[in-house]
Amino acid sequence: HVPMPAALAVVLAGGAAGAVAVRRRAGGGGPAAPARAADWPLRVALPLAVATLVAAIALVPVFRSGFATVHGQNGDAVIAVGVAKLLQEAPPTAVRPELPVDRMPVVWRSKVPIYSTLAAVSELAGQDPIVAFSTVAALLCGLFSLGIFLLVRLGLGFGALPAAAAALLVPLDRIAVYVAIHPYYNQTWGLFALPFVLLVGWRALVAPSRRTFALLGVFLALALFAYPLLLPFPAVFLAVVAWRAPRGWWAELRRIPGPRARPAAWALAAVVAVPVVAVLVRGVAEKALSAAAVLAPWTDLGGWSGNALPYLPVGWFFAMYAPPAVAVPIVGGVLAAAVAGWRAVAARELRAGLAAVILTGLAIGAYFYARGQGQLFYFKALAFTGPLVVTLAVAGLAAWWQRARRGPPRVAAALLFCALAVALANGARQEIDETYDHASPSVLQLREWDRELPAGASVRIDVPQSGYQLWSWYMLAGRPVSALDPLSGFFPHPPAGRKADYALVFMTQRRPADVIGAPLRINRQFRLYRLDPRIPGPDVSTRRLIYDQSKITY
Repeated sequence: HVPMPAALAVVLAGGAAGAVAVRRRAGGGGPAAPARAADWPLRVALPLAVATLVAAIALVPVFRSGFATVHGQNGDAVIAVGVAKLLQEAPPTAVRPELPVDRMPVVWRSKVPIYSTLAAVSELAGQDPIVAFSTVAALLCGLFSLGIFLLVRLGLGFGALPAAAAALLVPLDRIAVYVAIHPYYNQTWGLFALPFVLLVGWRALVAPSRRTFALLGVFLALALFAYPLLLPFPAVFLAVVAWRAPRGWWAELRRIPGPRARPAAWALAAVVAVPVVAVLVRGVAEKALSAAAVLAPWTDLGGWSGNALPYLPVGWFFAMYAPPAVAVPIVGGVLAAAVAGWRAVAARELRAGLAAVILTGLAIGAYFYARGQGQLFYFKALAFTGPLVVTLAVAGLAAWWQRARRGPPRVAAALLFCALAVALANGARQEIDETYDHASPSVLQLREWDRELPAGASVRIDVPQSGYQLWSWYMLAGRPVSALDPLSGFFPHPPAGRKADYALVFMTQRRPADVIGAPLRINRQFRLYRLDPRIPGPDVSTRRLIYDQSKITY
């Protein structure tokens, strides 16, 4: 309930103070200072340059379009920018019928932090969330790249150059590009958080301290609030690492001061925890439990599947999209390289945790593929598993090259690495080539039509069920709307109705029988007609959206 400008000031000041505190705690002098200064290009400049390049690649659809907007064909993005607009204007529990999305969807209530981020970037940039959306998603890709660099460098134990190669190539895995630009905003946050959760979780358990546990808590909260369906991955990983690690982490946990030792600190934590648990943690539990409820083979997966998301080719997840005769042997080679990279990991606890996570992801994907109706879970499981496999594959080729002496073995390792890089780059290119702006100039022009129509005039949306229908009522938020065939279910929607003052029609549709005269407005994608006032029945158009999912059931 804090206004956006005040919240921004608090967050930015807190972030700056935290950075200063960490820098002072780390110290700038000492005997290691000259070595750190000499190593600065590899430690800092190289991963930042790679992350910048990855973010720029994610923005290629924007550069190609010539203007910043939402790309891909995922209707979730319409709700995403609408929720960000809502959070700029109102608290997350508010209902604002005058805004394009008038309330936070109940199934997204754990995700307030990531949409507050989009709202904050939009506020600071002085731009609409539609304009800021692709840039924020690209920044998340850059952060994911940094996470891969740190995981390979500090976790797997490889040098800066192999870590930089992984940081560049893993985000080019076609499924990672697909998630980022299609766009799956929530899942992109989960993908960014995953390598940090794995790295920090391993460190917290093998080198336990209050700081490492606090950092693990921060990244776990980020990952699970943003994407509750990520839960099996950190849960399995942390359980296996805790089992294989020395038991010092349990003793360190027991050393945390209790309420009697630090009553003021615990009281302050309780004040903060009450709304966090009531809203965010509750949202995580609701999403996770509702997903877990369909694990049994006899349950109905109808609510988690559909024609909009078919079973994606398995090569999308493991570096190669090609006909099966080509993709299968290449995917087999990627898996073999990943096994080599896994065996090169020195830390046995981390090696066991990574094996458990990858096998769990592959098992979940295979299970829901076999069920025939689990496209969404198949996609989610393998979209997190695939980049981890590719990370280990890059590490495995680097390990082979380092172990090989001069001659054919080293040449073979270099050629295989180049082949993997070409396959990843080609998959990213194919995905970018097939992805165009969703909020196109024609869609954005509907806002002008909205302003030009008479005040209070209603519009019936005849656009078929699709993302473009969602954009239609989003852009016409300044007036009452209804729809002939509203896209319902997960998405909010206008009421179904026939009578209105005007009708909005997609360009590929026939002229409706109940309109009069020629189109009043026309562009590349839409036509606007005046409706016959003699249409019987009431005009049910309204600015208030209908939410079919008003509560979570299990």
